[in-house]
Amino acid sequence: MNFTSLVRGLLLSLFIFLIFHFDVNAQLRINSGYDLSFTTANTANEILENYNASNPDALSPFGSFGLSNGLLFGLRYEVDFLGLEASWVYRFDDEETTLSEVNDVTGSIKLSGRFQTFSFGIDNQFDWFSYGGSVDFNISSIKANIDGADTKKLFLKENNYSTTFYFGFNTSRSNQIRLSFRPFIKIPLTNIDYDTLDINLNEGSTVNDSQGRPLVFGLRIIFTNG
Repeated sequence: MNFTSLVRGLLLSLFIFLIFHFDVNAQLRINSGYDLSFTTANTANEILENYNASNPDALSPFGSFGLSNGLLFGLRYEVDFLGLEASWVYRFDDEETTLSEVNDVTGSIKLSGRFQTFSFGIDNQFDWFSYGGSVDFNISSIKANIDGADTKKLFLKENNYSTTFYFGFNTSRSNQIRLSFRPFIKIPLTNIDYDTLDINLNEGSTVNDSQGRPLVFGLRIIFTNG
């Protein structure tokens, strides 16, 4: 068993233990919602900029990775004012360049960024206000669709760990649904190595340091039943 599997197994075991250890009057609820994030992906964007610089005649150069959005699902276990949460977030961020258009044939590269987060957290909730944090396991992958091909090529797949802190502004429960607005910041604890993205895109290393720790901040809108 590798270190990543061990950490995920321990987090799951801890969550199950807490569920059965606390008072039977506690409540298990379901979270679902929307995540809007901005990532300071400086290393990845430097790689895209280097590609643009080497292809100055491109009709439409790459933009930059930054703004992403996605969905959130999870479980929330409440004991009085204390909440324990296990969550999964899946975010999207795509960038595309158009290199040429000759005889109705378009040369292009579309990079599809997919970012998953598995987290275990705890918060204090006081009526309309709450605050909390989590420990996160993140999977970052970028696939490339080249010239509209049927299959995509994997340019990057990396894992890293982070910790997230947030404030929550909550509505009162009505019709068994509670709405929470959570501004948050996610601070990376380990690096992401972008070297494979650089090599696949630029056919070689073009950055001095391929290691990056992208900071993420944004807003989550969460619906909780019960």
